[in-house]
Amino acid sequence: MTVPMYRLEIRQGPTPNQVFELDKSVMVVGREITNEIVINDSEVSRRHARLVLDAGRYVLEDLGSTNGTFVNGQRLMGPHALVIGEVVNFGENVFLSFESAQYDPDATVVGGQDLFPPAPAAHPAVPPAQVYAPPAQQQYVPQNPPSPAYAPQPVQAPQPSYTGQVPAGPETPYPVAQPPKKRGTGTWLAAGCGCLVLVGIVLAIVLVIIDYLNLWCSIFGSLIPGC
Repeated sequence: MTVPMYRLEIRQGPTPNQVFELDKSVMVVGREITNEIVINDSEVSRRHARLVLDAGRYVLEDLGSTNGTFVNGQRLMGPHALVIGEVVNFGENVFLSFESAQYDPDATVVGGQDLFPPAPAAHPAVPPAQVYAPPAQQQYVPQNPPSPAYAPQPVQAPQPSYTGQVPAGPETPYPVAQPPKKRGTGTWLAAGCGCLVLVGIVLAIVLVIIDYLNLWCSIFGSLIPGC
C-alpha cells in the first residue's frame, strides 16, 4: 500500500476535522458512496470533482458539478495542481485544506490560511477596582441658614371695604310681564264678514263656469223647465 503523501481535512462542512488520506492515483469526490471521498452535503454533486496524481502532485479537476469547485476562493475553469496550504471548497458549504500527510518544517504555505481567520478574542474583563461607580449624592446643607427672627411672615390678602355688608341691587326694576289682551267683539265680527265674502266669491266663480260651459241642463235639468 502506498504511503500517503497528502491529505484533505474538512474545515467546514457536515463532518468538521474529518481527514481523507490521498493514497490513490485517481480519487473522485462526491455525494455517492461509491466515490473514494464521500461528502454528504446538499451543495456537493454525486460526482463533483476528481484528484489525479501526476508527477508527485495532485491535480484537481471539476467534473461539471452544479455548485462548482473553488481553490482559495477562485472557481476552477480547468485542472489545477494543488499546493500545500491551499483551501478547496465544493459549493458554498464545504471547505477543506490540502495538507501534507508528513510533517515538513520547510513546507511552504500558500494562501488559504486567511480564509479561516481565528475567532476574535474576548474583551478582557475589567478589574473590580476599575469599575466605574457614580459618586454618592450628598444632601445640600446651606452654610448660613436664616435666623428664625428673620423668617418671612405670611402675607394676608387685603379685605374688601364692603366686608359684612350686602351690596345694593340694581336701581332699575325688572319689567313685569303683562297679561295678553282679550280680543273684542269687533274682531270676531270682522272675521265672520270676511268668510262670507270669500264664500260669495267662490260661488260666483262656480256659476260663471257653469254658464260658460252651458251645464245648467246637465246639473239642474229636473229643476229647470224646458231642459
